[in-house]
Amino acid sequence: MTKAEIQRQVLELPEHERLELADTIWASLENPDALELPAWQRELLDERLSASETDEGRDWEEIRAEIWPSFK
Repeated sequence: MTKAEIQRQVLELPEHERLELADTIWASLENPDALELPAWQRELLDERLSASETDEGRDWEEIRAEIWPSFK
Protein backbone atom coordinates (compact mmCIF):
# COMPACT_ATOMS: atom_id res chain seq x y z
CA MET A 1 0.00 0.00 0.00
CA THR A 2 1.39 3.39 -0.97
CA LYS A 3 1.53 6.51 1.16
CA ALA A 4 -1.09 8.15 -1.10
CA GLU A 5 -3.45 5.19 -0.61
CA ILE A 6 -3.02 5.34 3.15
CA GLN A 7 -3.70 9.08 3.15
CA ARG A 8 -6.82 8.62 1.04
CA GLN A 9 -8.14 5.92 3.38
CA VAL A 10 -7.37 7.97 6.48
CA LEU A 11 -9.24 10.97 5.09
CA GLU A 12 -12.29 8.75 4.56
CA LEU A 13 -12.44 7.97 8.30
CA PRO A 14 -14.86 9.84 10.56
CA GLU A 15 -13.33 12.89 12.21
CA HIS A 16 -13.09 11.35 15.70
CA GLU A 17 -11.18 8.38 14.27
CA ARG A 18 -8.79 10.67 12.36
CA LEU A 19 -8.11 12.58 15.58
CA GLU A 20 -7.46 9.33 17.44
CA LEU A 21 -5.10 8.22 14.69
CA ALA A 22 -3.28 11.57 14.71
CA ASP A 23 -2.88 11.29 18.49
CA THR A 24 -1.48 7.78 18.16
CA ILE A 25 0.99 8.88 15.50
CA TRP A 26 2.08 11.92 17.57
CA ALA A 27 2.57 9.73 20.65
CA SER A 28 4.77 7.39 18.63
CA LEU A 29 7.38 10.10 17.99
CA GLU A 30 10.49 9.69 20.12
CA ASN A 31 11.02 13.38 20.87
CA PRO A 32 8.42 15.67 19.29
CA ASP A 33 9.87 18.70 21.11
CA ALA A 34 13.09 18.28 19.13
CA LEU A 35 11.31 18.71 15.79
CA GLU A 36 12.26 21.79 13.80
CA LEU A 37 9.54 24.45 13.57
CA PRO A 38 8.85 26.07 10.22
CA ALA A 39 10.19 29.64 10.00
CA TRP A 40 6.68 31.15 10.01
CA GLN A 41 5.80 29.37 13.27
CA ARG A 42 9.06 30.43 14.91
CA GLU A 43 8.45 34.05 13.83
CA LEU A 44 4.88 33.99 15.18
CA LEU A 45 6.00 32.53 18.51
CA ASP A 46 8.80 35.11 18.77
CA GLU A 47 6.30 37.93 18.10
CA ARG A 48 3.91 36.65 20.76
CA LEU A 49 6.71 36.18 23.28
CA SER A 50 7.98 39.68 22.60
CA ALA A 51 4.48 41.14 23.00
CA SER A 52 3.95 39.31 26.27
CA GLU A 53 7.18 40.71 27.69
CA THR A 54 6.21 44.32 26.97
CA ASP A 55 2.55 44.23 28.04
CA GLU A 56 2.05 45.28 31.63
CA GLY A 57 -1.07 43.22 32.10
CA ARG A 58 -3.91 43.95 34.47
CA ASP A 59 -4.44 43.47 38.15
CA TRP A 60 -6.58 40.47 39.17
CA GLU A 61 -8.84 42.74 41.24
CA GLU A 62 -9.55 44.87 38.15
CA ILE A 63 -10.33 41.81 36.01
CA ARG A 64 -12.51 40.23 38.69
CA ALA A 65 -14.49 43.47 39.07
CA GLU A 66 -15.06 43.52 35.30
CA ILE A 67 -16.15 39.89 35.15
CA TRP A 68 -18.14 39.80 38.38
CA PRO A 69 -19.13 43.39 39.20
CA SER A 70 -21.25 42.30 42.17
CA PHE A 71 -18.53 40.02 43.63
CA LYS A 72 -16.99 41.38 46.83
